[in-house]
Amino acid sequence: MTVVQNSRTPLTRTRLIGFAAMTVCAIGYIGGGLVLLAGKTDQIDMTHAAVAGAGLLLIGEIGLWVGAACLGLTLFKKRKAMLNRLLGRRPTAASEV
Repeated sequence: MTVVQNSRTPLTRTRLIGFAAMTVCAIGYIGGGLVLLAGKTDQIDMTHAAVAGAGLLLIGEIGLWVGAACLGLTLFKKRKAMLNRLLGRRPTAASEV
């Protein structure tokens, strides 16, 4: 009987924060775009749309930076751990993913 290994990586706290931040990024950008579109089609006043759109786009930008930082950090930790195994170094507790 062969044991099939699950190739999915565990969802660590850093990855979970990264994916949640990317979700906030998408919601912020889509919401900002829709508010600006509503302002251009005269559904709401354009000055109100610009203020609300700027706020939502700022939320999207913050989500983008936080998500990129968290997901980039997990990639860095994985590559560092792989390099340590390849070179025969003893892994430290900080480099474990």
